[in-house]
Parts: sequence; C-alpha cells; structure tokens
Amino acid sequence: MSTPTATHLIALLAHSRGFLNDVTLHDTDYANAVLVHGRFDFESYTENLFDKLALRCPASLSTALPIRRAEFLAGRAMARAALLALGQAAPEIPIGPDGAPLWPRYSAGSITHARGHSACFAIADGSWHAGVDVEALASGHALESILCMTTNAAERALIARQTALPPARLATLLFSAKETLFKALYPLARRFFGFDCAELRTGPANGRLRLHLTQALCRELPEHEPYDIRFNIAEDYVFTWLAVRRLQDESVQPGQSIRHSASFFNSAEPTA
Repeated sequence: MSTPTATHLIALLAHSRGFLNDVTLHDTDYANAVLVHGRFDFESYTENLFDKLALRCPASLSTALPIRRAEFLAGRAMARAALLALGQAAPEIPIGPDGAPLWPRYSAGSITHARGHSACFAIADGSWHAGVDVEALASGHALESILCMTTNAAERALIARQTALPPARLATLLFSAKETLFKALYPLARRFFGFDCAELRTGPANGRLRLHLTQALCRELPEHEPYDIRFNIAEDYVFTWLAVRRLQDESVQPGQSIRHSASFFNSAEPTA
C-alpha cells in the first residue's frame, strides 16, 4: 500500500467517527485494479458524516430511510478510496438516470453493500465493465432461500457432494457470484436475466468460481460461455468480483454499470 493511500485510509477512518471500520485493500488478479472492502456501523451513522467525509448526499435520497443514506455513504467512501488507491482523481460519483453510479470516463467500477459490509471494485481503465458483490454467510432460512431461489437441482447436488468448501459457504459464494456476473454482463446484454441464466458445473478452484451461461443473452454472450468469478472468503462473509471487456464498437460512456433486477434475490440496489 502506498503512503498516500495509507494516509487517506487513516483519515477516512478518523473522520467517520466509528461509522467505517476494517477498511482493507485486496489484490484482484486484474491489472490496474483494486478492491476496497470495509464494514459500516449504522448505529454510528449521523447525517453530518457526509460533510465530514467530503461526500455529497444526492437530493434523490433526501426522503430515503437513514439506512439507505448510510449504505450510499459507505459505498461512495469505498469508491473514493479505490480510485485514490489507483492513483486516479476521485470526483463525486453521482447516481445516473437508471440508478447506476456514473463513473469517470477513465475508470470502471462497481459498488456493493450488504448487512454492514461495503465494497468497491475499480479499474483504472474505462474499457472494462465491472461487477462486485459482498454477502454475509447465509444460514437457516436465508440459506434455504438461496438454495431454493438461486440454484438448480444440478447445482444443489454439486454443492452437497463437493468437498472444497462447506455447503453453506459454497451456496453463499454461488449466490454472490451470480450477482456479480449479472452486474458485469448487464451493460452488454442490456436486459435483465435471472439466476437460471448462469450455472455452476464444477467446484471452486484457485480462488475462482466458473459460471457458464445456460442461454444466449445476446449475440456477444452465447450459451455455454464461461466466466471465472474471483472470490475471497472471510470468517463471516464472502465477496466476488469480475471484469469483462467492453465490445470494440461499444462507446465508452460513464454510467453504464447497473442497478439490480427486481427478479434477483437481493434487489436492494447495491450498485448505487
């Protein structure tokens, strides 16, 4: 970690007054890219933290619940830390017309938050699409819902028989990986698609989970196309990330990352 990056993270934690904790940078296995993850404590959230962290609360969130503003603040704090870690300018990242973050033209990224976790995967290259997701490890009813709503019979059989990870961890990881895949591919597919459009056929290996498309999403995204989702598993959460190249004839415009489809299990707009 460079000295300027370390200095910024120290200042970020100090100015957040206990709202942000455990902010760390992770290697992504992509060139000129970084993943920043942290925890946020809603009990420590106050409205003046936007000023303390030099971030703007958009007018569109003025009537939102405080937890939504807290999630937005945590996500934008991770995004700024990621851009600074890449040596990039870190302007405000506004919400676009479709609810997606509008990234600077020279970069690409994705933001996520869930249950007190927030993360940003950013690339210092605007010729990519990015996806990232963080999930608390599921158990009980949440685990049953994931298995029922986001996996097919073949995937459930694989989760049960494989030995690389405990079944609950792999189920949570698969859910997260499908969320990440959706975020990264939506700008190319330009349509919503559900969990059944991607399938796990082999167990995790070398920090990657390979998903195959079960149907063509568009001409450039054919059936059976494989995608290796990077992942990291901690004691109580997992996060996954993916970057895919823009099409050669696709114009590089900010704001083409996406909000979640309502058909997805966790549709609480984690990208904004």
